Amino acid sequence: MAQPTGRAEKPAHLSVLSMKNKKHMNCTLGDFNNHLMNGLDFCKKAYGLFEETRRCPDGIERLRLRKDRQEKKLIEELLPIARYIQARYSACRQIKVRWIDGKQNYDARLLSAGVLVEKRLAPKGQYVEVTTAVHENDHISRRLMNEQGHTFGVKGIQKDPRTGKYVSRPHAYTNHEGSEDLAKKILERIKAKNKIEYPTHTTLIIQCFLDTLFWESEWEYAIQMVKCSGVVYRFQEIFLFDSNHHYSATMYGDRGKGNKKAQ
Repeated sequence: MAQPTGRAEKPAHLSVLSMKNKKHMNCTLGDFNNHLMNGLDFCKKAYGLFEETRRCPDGIERLRLRKDRQEKKLIEELLPIARYIQARYSACRQIKVRWIDGKQNYDARLLSAGVLVEKRLAPKGQYVEVTTAVHENDHISRRLMNEQGHTFGVKGIQKDPRTGKYVSRPHAYTNHEGSEDLAKKILERIKAKNKIEYPTHTTLIIQCFLDTLFWESEWEYAIQMVKCSGVVYRFQEIFLFDSNHHYSATMYGDRGKGNKKAQ
């Protein structure tokens, strides 16, 4: 007789049910790909796809592990673009968006109209590229969370030399360690993306997965370190936000041509 493992095994019928649910979902990537739509409609569909996925029998596992293309694109592209649109959409600026699921050097095209565009305070057309600032152990932490139901965080993860398995142990942060780690990851993403040629008027969206709970002052300190680093970038603006709280920040460059310095 098999011994209990301490973790409930997922019944085989749930995997089959998951596949059926996925086929009959009201919204898929195909509803976004290369379709020009109102920005708020885009947000509604993206959040709806997230909730619909979450409610599936194995939806939380799919969102955590992101093994399928749909969940990966949803978490890493569609939701960040929706967050940016919500930060920019207003009575004075209406936005349309066309997300393209391809290998082009941008993730979406935005078209804006309204008073801000007429006064040249917002671009009529722009491209957006999305990237993620995250600890290298994040995918392991998510897997451990899914398998064990808990984890102490990304910095306490180590591989047990005897078993070859990853284990999570508590990690005590000191002073500004969390903010410094975040600033370092943000700078890594900016420098990596700065090596790629992008269309004129491209906005870089950086989704930040925080290693631990952050006070707003810790978030602001990390952003200030990035701005004070003197990093040079090609983008008209860089929009940063965290995936857990409601923290966000924008780094603008000079309106002139050429490389821009953090401000």
